[in-house]
Amino acid sequence: MEYLRHRYQRSLHLVIIALGLQLSAFGLGQSLTFGLYGRLSPEYLTPTLEVALPLGGFDLQARLQRGALGVGLGSAVEFSALGRVSYGVQASLGFAGWGIQGSASGIFGPVAASLEALYSNTLRSSLWVGDEAQGGLKLGLGGRYRLEARQTLGLQLGFNRDLLGIARGSGELTYALRQAQTYTFGLGVEDSRFYGLLGWRGELNGAGTLLDTTLRAGQLNRLEAALTTPLDPEQLNNLKLRLTLAYPWAANLGLEAYGFRADADYDGRFSLWLRYTLDFGGNE
Repeated sequence: MEYLRHRYQRSLHLVIIALGLQLSAFGLGQSLTFGLYGRLSPEYLTPTLEVALPLGGFDLQARLQRGALGVGLGSAVEFSALGRVSYGVQASLGFAGWGIQGSASGIFGPVAASLEALYSNTLRSSLWVGDEAQGGLKLGLGGRYRLEARQTLGLQLGFNRDLLGIARGSGELTYALRQAQTYTFGLGVEDSRFYGLLGWRGELNGAGTLLDTTLRAGQLNRLEAALTTPLDPEQLNNLKLRLTLAYPWAANLGLEAYGFRADADYDGRFSLWLRYTLDFGGNE
């Protein structure tokens, strides 16, 4: 049985890799991403391959990793100046189990909203490489309301029921004030842990370098920072740095430039994901 499983995995890898190379050769794929993901405790190493392909008015995506194959389909509807709605669905099937997720987001005048639903009968990290090591049902609802040009209210609600049937909820209320920079203040609760929120977003210099930081402090402590700086005068290429630090101890460090992307994580275990993306444009 183990021999047949190994043969099946190897054959599946060869088929998807051949498909990706064929798409790239004819320039049909919007993008082709090669990656290598590895983590410790438990040890896991897998090559990854992601293909994005325009299909009529939809975007078709596929991701292959060791032991799991995922596909996704997404699109958007424009309502002229009234607003825009984006939606998508993804599914993944592997030897560990299966999972499906759907999402939708829209902007209508001063209102922006998003909805996400996800269910997996195993750990999501076994189906979507790089995802969190949790399974079960996950729901998320978010919204923003622009009070006027410089003031915005935000609300985020979440619900999780893990594979053991344990339910957890979260909520976050924010107020953002945009001047030369954007200041954000808020209160939140996650798994019965209360915290305050303070955020800042603005340019660091006249060259277009942008810093976005958010600090959550209280019974939950987490610092998130994202730095984006142009690498050329035309701003066609950007260097993106992302850092997350949390207590109890967890951390994420990300770097992205010229099609390369690296993400290092620690949440009781170490993981590293290296990727390179080739863009071929759509078949417009």
